[in-house]
Amino acid sequence: MNVLSELPDAAARLAALEREAAHQAALSAGDGRSWVSARDGVRPVVIVGAGQAGLVLARGLRRRGIDDVVVLDAAPAGTAGPWTTYARMHTLRTPKDIAWPTWGTPAVSPRAWFEAVYSAEAWDKIEYFPTAAWQGFLQWYREVSDITVVPSTRVTRLLTTTDDAPLELHLDGPDGQWLLPARHVVLATGIEGAGGRHIPPLLDGLPADRVHHTHDDIDFAALAGLRIGILGAGTGAFDNAATALEHGAASVDVHMRRPAMPQVSPYRWMEFAGLIENYGSFTDAQKWAFNVHLSAVDQPATQNALWRAHAFDEFRFRTSSPWQHVEWTGGEIAVTTPHGIHRYDVVLAATGIAADLVRRPELATVAQDAVLWSDRLTPADAAQNPGLAAFPYLDDDFGLVDRRGGEAMSRIHMFNHGARISQGMLSHQIPGLVGGATKLAAALSRRLFQRDADALLAEYLAYDVPVGVHIGRRSAAAVAIG
Repeated sequence: MNVLSELPDAAARLAALEREAAHQAALSAGDGRSWVSARDGVRPVVIVGAGQAGLVLARGLRRRGIDDVVVLDAAPAGTAGPWTTYARMHTLRTPKDIAWPTWGTPAVSPRAWFEAVYSAEAWDKIEYFPTAAWQGFLQWYREVSDITVVPSTRVTRLLTTTDDAPLELHLDGPDGQWLLPARHVVLATGIEGAGGRHIPPLLDGLPADRVHHTHDDIDFAALAGLRIGILGAGTGAFDNAATALEHGAASVDVHMRRPAMPQVSPYRWMEFAGLIENYGSFTDAQKWAFNVHLSAVDQPATQNALWRAHAFDEFRFRTSSPWQHVEWTGGEIAVTTPHGIHRYDVVLAATGIAADLVRRPELATVAQDAVLWSDRLTPADAAQNPGLAAFPYLDDDFGLVDRRGGEAMSRIHMFNHGARISQGMLSHQIPGLVGGATKLAAALSRRLFQRDADALLAEYLAYDVPVGVHIGRRSAAAVAIG
């Protein structure tokens, strides 16, 4: 792939862009009045996750006058999201011209940043946003939005008590453990935010150092000279295969259970405003049918990932090749498929994630009380796809639903992959951010207003600041200033 080079005057161009962003924000900001603040030490909104979803939502809340927002992230400063870890692709999988929530400030869009750093001509030449550049954009977006992130801080437990009481976030960070009470908690925790990495049980008997999930922090240099087998054939499988080969792996095989790579990507059809904005209008039955079909047809790996892996003679793509049995022989891994036995030194599971709220430390305490899609389906429907049936059933504000009928859990908002069935792609995925962040920001504003309605009404009734109206002819001084 072509390597991008920053323009020599990129820093000056970015500084000019930041001035333009501030000007645009001033033009569209209204009075900029902040009307929500902490009360008795309780923060109105805490966002867990400082990746693209968390940052976009934080800026959107500020544009609505909700400034007192805390943003936490488990990763060290500057490394939030997958872009410096397991996102091993060279480019994003989303077309470059997808809509982005600018909140009335086009100068903070990905395109505006890219053109300032690399030029408009470079933008015209790319089809997908380079991954390294995307991380750079998000870093700049956080800075230009003046969003403070508390890094290296994990939520070890999230508790609810009564319907009206604050949510309690138990945190563990560089300075120790502490408690942060909040009215609303938004879990902007990405693709693993409703569960964790799925490793098929047939791999359980392998030595821990011989099997990895593709989301793991893998030492690819240590794979040099080794034979690698990969289970699963999504885009991540091919990116990991290429990464291993680029680090000197002796060979890499990607195994796919299907007879051929899918040729249709339903996600491309899904990327239009009508669906993004109105998916929630589907009935439960329609949402279920939509997602069962999406899982059944899947989507092809991206062309760039396929080309990247196939550039190596040591790469093999094996179709109609499900893994039927896996055995550790003491010196190597024997994988039995319909086409015979393949022998590897290390295997990678490109097998995605599983929805399971109990696996999330921040949700483990409340998981048993959360309604799942399996609770809203007939046993026959749930049996169509048990993995999907394990997803949380969310209300229209992305909130968890309490099977006991309580209200507190509705203030835990799943702005992550857990929203897939209930809200479509309106959470962490780039195509859905423009609809999802707008919807959630509006919901949080509405619910905080409802909480403060009595106080706001009292403030309004007591408001008595004169506007300085004078009776009589206009003075000479007033005439002079227009």
